[in-house]
Amino acid sequence: MTPPPVIVRPERLGRQKRFLQRAATLLAWSAYAWLWVPLVTLVAWVLGIHAGWERLFLRRNAVDPFILASLPIIALLCGLLLIGWAEYNRARFADADRRLRRSDVADAAVQVRLQAPPQVMHTLRRHRVVTVRMDEQARPVSAWRSQRTP
Repeated sequence: MTPPPVIVRPERLGRQKRFLQRAATLLAWSAYAWLWVPLVTLVAWVLGIHAGWERLFLRRNAVDPFILASLPIIALLCGLLLIGWAEYNRARFADADRRLRRSDVADAAVQVRLQAPPQVMHTLRRHRVVTVRMDEQARPVSAWRSQRTP
C-alpha cells in the first residue's frame, strides 16, 4: 500500500504551491482577525482606552507625567518576572536529561489503550519510523515500516 503523495510527504509540494497555501492561510487569518475588530473596539471603549487615545493624539500629545514615570517601572517588573520564570524552570529541570530513553511500555498496555492488533504493536516495537493505517473509529488497523526521506 503506497501512502498518499501530499499528506505524508509535504516536501513534495512545489515552491509555488507552498507559497499559495501560505498566502491563502495568511488571508484567512487576516479575515478572521478582522471579524474581531468590533468586539475589540467595544472592549477598548468600555476600558476607557478611547479617552487615552484622545489625550495622546487629539490634544497634541498631552501625556500624564505619572504614565511616563510608571512605564519604565512596569517594563522592569516584566523583565524581572520573565527572568525569574526562566531561572525557576532552569532550576526545576537542571537535573533532567531529555536525551535519556524513556522506559518501555508493555505491549498489553498499548493494545488495551489503542485497541490495536498484535501485529501493529510488533511493528511499532521493531522500527523507529512507522506508518499506521487507521479505521473510521481512529483505531490502528495495520502498520508498516516507513522509508526515511533524505
